[in-house]
Amino acid sequence: MTLALPLRRSLSRALPLAAVAGALLLAGPATGSASAATKHAPCPTTGKTLAKDVFPNVRVWRQGTTLKACTREPGQRRYVRTLGVWTSGTKIAIGDGNVAWTSTGQTDGGELVDAIATVDVRKGKRWFSTARAALTPDAATPLTDDRVLRLITTYTGTAWVTARGVVNLAARRLDPDAVADDGGTPPPFHQGSRFFLGDAGPSGAAAAAKGIRLTVGGEHDDCGGSDEFKVLVPAIGGQPELGFVYDTRDAVADPDICR
Repeated sequence: MTLALPLRRSLSRALPLAAVAGALLLAGPATGSASAATKHAPCPTTGKTLAKDVFPNVRVWRQGTTLKACTREPGQRRYVRTLGVWTSGTKIAIGDGNVAWTSTGQTDGGELVDAIATVDVRKGKRWFSTARAALTPDAATPLTDDRVLRLITTYTGTAWVTARGVVNLAARRLDPDAVADDGGTPPPFHQGSRFFLGDAGPSGAAAAAKGIRLTVGGEHDDCGGSDEFKVLVPAIGGQPELGFVYDTRDAVADPDICR
């Protein structure tokens, strides 16, 4: 009898453990745990792709005459935006997750003209738009209609050259230092944060379009400093090469290096 009692105790303890194990097997694996990876839908692949970029990933396409864009970082949700109307003359530029594009229309006289817009795809913010492509330092009619020959963009600015050779820049924000008159070279003519950077004329428009660039420089390291955002315009119309710093921002320090 003394030998049977421990045996009965071990069986009575083993039965609940077996029941729990069986219940776990019937229930299957745990769901909703912190370790479970969230699956995000990829950007659409429908329609006709018109432009693509990486870092971040951006795709621009048209669905009929509707222009759309999508951006998605690995492991994150996607952002799909309807930009506007696509036309056969639409030009598109992508940079730093921003999309700039043109839409072609007609004047009352039947002349083809371009409107321009730029949107931050992730934020869904349209931070620049104009119905008239050419800004010139003309006191009477500074804004006039034109066609866009080339368009470039980043997250700080959009620059373009028109068919008549007018070179313009739209900055995302108006940096007071960019328009300050310090007694040296006067700042370019501007209306708000839109700048006139030169006029190459129709004959020099192609060369200006080929040479225009947006760059970032400045003095900084892993612990901070400043970033300078500059537009470079080649020598045009008797005007020497222009490097205009249109925005300056504090550089972001690397927290893993600078504590």
